[in-house]
Amino acid sequence: MVRHIDDIASVEMKGEGVKGVTKRIAIGPNDGYDGYFRVFTVQPGGSSPYHAHPWFHANYVLEGEGKIVIEGKDNPVKKGSVAYIEGGKKHHFVNTGAAPLVFICLVPQEGDSY
Repeated sequence: MVRHIDDIASVEMKGEGVKGVTKRIAIGPNDGYDGYFRVFTVQPGGSSPYHAHPWFHANYVLEGEGKIVIEGKDNPVKKGSVAYIEGGKKHHFVNTGAAPLVFICLVPQEGDSY
């Protein structure tokens, strides 16, 4: 399976604490992958909700700059940054820059759905 990110539908994230975030599921269980390979875009001034869940996140920043707040601690990120967030840790992503913050986020199957 090979596809281009531009061919994957972008879904606007909604809910309390979400501002300016879209998600694309690049690869998932329907493709034979045992988890979800997601690409998020956070617009300038946008953020994901501050939340926790039992599964991990593995992240790689493709573009932009911002911070990942984990358990109340600000962790600056930029293009090339890698982050691992353990399950159960409260976290969220915030775009602090002038351009979109784009990152890959890997989670196990229980971490998402189509």
